[in-house]
Amino acid sequence: MNRKGFTLIELLAIIVVMGIIAVLVTPNIISSYKKSKEKSYNILIEGIKTAGENYYQECEYGDLADSSKYGSLSCSINDRSNTSVVSLGNLAKLGILKASNNNVINPMTNKPINDCQITITKNVDENYKVTYTIIGNTNCPEELQ
Repeated sequence: MNRKGFTLIELLAIIVVMGIIAVLVTPNIISSYKKSKEKSYNILIEGIKTAGENYYQECEYGDLADSSKYGSLSCSINDRSNTSVVSLGNLAKLGILKASNNNVINPMTNKPINDCQITITKNVDENYKVTYTIIGNTNCPEELQ
């Protein structure tokens, strides 16, 4: 008799080999997944900082303070403290912060952080060098608090 197919021992050997490969490869896949989330998170934090600076500059020198044009999204700067406050959701609606469907997602938790309020402070030193400090409230990622 000439039968085609695998024997039970051959099938078990293949399953054992595939199991060993899975055990060896799984930690690398998990590690790569975590690293990509961390990299996405760091990119988001840098994007928020850049968007905050751009928002302040648009508010100070652009027409973003025009409430007839921007309505509730218009901005204001506290002249005494050189600060402006904005939510990440509004930055996304204005197109200053890149977000999918105007929804800012924290890649580490996969939860929306649109309600994160950041305070942008403009600092000018004695050499007229301008820097911005961006601090978030408790709804924000830790790096902004």
